[in-house]
Amino acid sequence: MLLLDANVCIDVLRGRADVIARLDEHGPAGLFLCTVVKAELAYGARLASEPRRAAALVDAFCEPFPSLPFDDACIDAYADLRAHQRAHGATIGANDLAIASIALTHDLGLVSDDRPAFARVPGLTVTSWREG
Repeated sequence: MLLLDANVCIDVLRGRADVIARLDEHGPAGLFLCTVVKAELAYGARLASEPRRAAALVDAFCEPFPSLPFDDACIDAYADLRAHQRAHGATIGANDLAIASIALTHDLGLVSDDRPAFARVPGLTVTSWREG
């Protein structure tokens, strides 16, 4: 059971073959998105040269995956992680912290190419689908 980070979704949307192959191996079963990642993707679509077309592609990509919210169940994980990071001087961005909190709350591994940032999150398993 894995949560997809925005950079993985962007790789798929841009046609990156190695990441698409890994996605195809898994299929949508056992793969999740979260509201934070979907918000990042929607924002990226708004910045595209053809925002409507980009938004339609994002929506089509997201459709088969269950979407997990950043909700009350994630608040304690977020607060614990943020306090831990502050105490250890190893902070990550607010969106990444929310994504990590969702993954931990739902006992999911995270697929991301930003392993250095997420490595600062205790207990989070992070894998990359990029080759090389």
